[in-house]
Amino acid sequence: MKNKDFSSRLIEFFNAVSPTQVDFASRLGISPQALQKYFKGGRLPMPEILDKLNKLGCNINWLLSGSGDMINEVKVFKPRTRPVAVIGEVECGVPITNQITNETVKHIEMFDVSGLNNPFVVIARGDSMVPYINPGDLLLCADEPEKIKDGKAVVVNYKTTPESYMSNAKLIKFMDHESLVLYSVNTKYPPMTYRKTEIFKMYKVIRIIREVK
Repeated sequence: MKNKDFSSRLIEFFNAVSPTQVDFASRLGISPQALQKYFKGGRLPMPEILDKLNKLGCNINWLLSGSGDMINEVKVFKPRTRPVAVIGEVECGVPITNQITNETVKHIEMFDVSGLNNPFVVIARGDSMVPYINPGDLLLCADEPEKIKDGKAVVVNYKTTPESYMSNAKLIKFMDHESLVLYSVNTKYPPMTYRKTEIFKMYKVIRIIREVK
């Protein structure tokens, strides 16, 4: 089996059963970057990957040799999606003022969000969180402050006026019951300590979605 032949058939199967590379990689239990290596012919599949492809409905004999039909007779997995609002942009650096209205810019279909409390998406800007969060990344957030832990990414809204907020995407460290530190990956942005009373709202970043080029 040639790597190029395998990769071309894998891409053909992906296009038939999955809407995005992120979704397909998730179903195989690998990263989008690892999936790219398969797509480019740089890697042949391990048995556990073949087993997962088979469960998704791929005829493994066809995948490896080109013989037979692409799809098994078993039911092909079709993941359920839910529209999630993209409410705007969030600065990864110096805070910016955003407005939230009922007229959201758009919605995107997201997987595995049914158990989240009030999920929404923001678009990252700035360089303070690179390479953990890059400009243009989509941040899936949820209103679950009780689940936020030290060292995790959050989107924080600082108290300003009732209809607007100053927002940042940062990493968080809890100091005590009264204060917390928000810090960046890029060290040119110094960490800042806040009293919890200065925070209007704090959202947990559930997922960072990056287009693989």
